[in-house]
Amino acid sequence: MPTDIETVVTWISTFLQDNWQTSISALSGTFLGAYLAFLFERRHAEAKERDANLAAAKAAQFAIAVQLRGAMNIKKQVLDPKHKDPERHLTLTPFTIHAKFPSLDVASLTFMLKGEGAQLLNELMLAAHQFETLVGALQERSLRHEVMQRRVSEQGPDIGLDRATIIILKDMTDSIYGLGDDVVKELQSAFERLRTYIEKAFPGAKALSVELKE
Repeated sequence: MPTDIETVVTWISTFLQDNWQTSISALSGTFLGAYLAFLFERRHAEAKERDANLAAAKAAQFAIAVQLRGAMNIKKQVLDPKHKDPERHLTLTPFTIHAKFPSLDVASLTFMLKGEGAQLLNELMLAAHQFETLVGALQERSLRHEVMQRRVSEQGPDIGLDRATIIILKDMTDSIYGLGDDVVKELQSAFERLRTYIEKAFPGAKALSVELKE
């Protein structure tokens, strides 16, 4: 086989002319093999991305379901018993939330920004934010109520239960009751819409189905 460049080029040209059928067959086989490898790799990557997106959507549905159960329990066990009490801003006792609720991983759901999922993602974020606001408001009110009880115990009702304290507790309590009703509805709607989205966006996939009773 020749070694200098000019001779090598001439040798290759002559070889291809004399063996064009074999060369074309070899080139075709090489191209076909590379193309099939490319298709396999692309389909593998697409399947991997689909699985990751489906897992993220189900994780979001799980987080929403846990938050919804939490909101329903708060409403049933804490808020409803005092709902019609005109003095609920005083009689609603401090409530400590010990449970840890999963958060919505928005970063893993950015794939939903394509097409119909964009508006749904916004609704999921709003519903989760409302739940976090409800929990935060309950905790803040509990702290203020405990301070009020301590002041009444130490200084008497005339000083410990002044007009400003009553107004603040009433405003916070009324806001919590209004928010409690809205949160349950929004989370319920978000859960159901996400279930529909999953089964439409991922044909053949089974979304979470949770029976939620008041």
